[in-house]
Amino acid sequence: MKFIEKGFLYGFILGISLGLFTVPYKEVIVGDLEETNYFDLSDFIIPLLRVGVVVALVGAVIGFFLYQRNKKSLD
Repeated sequence: MKFIEKGFLYGFILGISLGLFTVPYKEVIVGDLEETNYFDLSDFIIPLLRVGVVVALVGAVIGFFLYQRNKKSLD
């Protein structure tokens, strides 16, 4: 079961790291004058956590399959 827990934790850390690069944090309006509006913190944190949890679940599934493979090799 440690494989699943580690997979979830590593996936969450990786997801937050990737989310920092992919989740938009500002909106640029191009017109006569270029205007940059930064999102509120809650508008940035919620999609960031969503990406982190999704990648964490993928990591947990990978950890589960590694656990199953390791369990079969010991038997």
